[in-house]
Amino acid sequence: MIKRLILLLFCMNAILSAKTPVRHRVPLTQPDAVITPMAVQERLTSILAPISPMIRVNLLTGLGSTTASDLIDTATSLIGSRYRRGSSGPKAFDCSGFTSYVYRKIGIELKRSSREQSLQGVQVTDITDLLPGDLVFFGPQGRRGGVNHVGIVTSVDSHRGSFEFIHSSTSYGVRIDRYPEANYWNSHFLGGRRILGSDSPAQS
Repeated sequence: MIKRLILLLFCMNAILSAKTPVRHRVPLTQPDAVITPMAVQERLTSILAPISPMIRVNLLTGLGSTTASDLIDTATSLIGSRYRRGSSGPKAFDCSGFTSYVYRKIGIELKRSSREQSLQGVQVTDITDLLPGDLVFFGPQGRRGGVNHVGIVTSVDSHRGSFEFIHSSTSYGVRIDRYPEANYWNSHFLGGRRILGSDSPAQS
């Protein structure tokens, strides 16, 4: 693992220190984009594959800050807090009250209801594309109304197509569950939204 990280840092340093960035032409409505050579991208991806999703997202996106890590640390510190409808903390939460409280702690405002939150950020349609910090939504599929529950992804196993998420459940309060092992969540999963890193997290 240490050797892989050293090699990764060496590659990233080589990219950043290149005197002539590689550019490609894009439509005139956009500026020229600086791109990383495809071979380097593939090499970085292969190096990072065995690394945990949390570390991988921070390294690949170049996030010096630990925004997703801070978000999840805040969320997990609330495990055991009781569920109470209409509450948004700090001692009790409903599901969307919990997510909005946790995001507010890192300076991001979410809408108050799970349905409104499902329209914010950027849609993530494939489970394997989920990242720690993404919102995940649940509801009675096929019924009018759709979304009625929301949680925050804490980890992703892209090989198995599974993820863990923290949420405020009506029966147990704030806890972590795994999809698709818990049958209820398996049959009610609707999709995900990415708030961190999206251009306008508070917009649909």
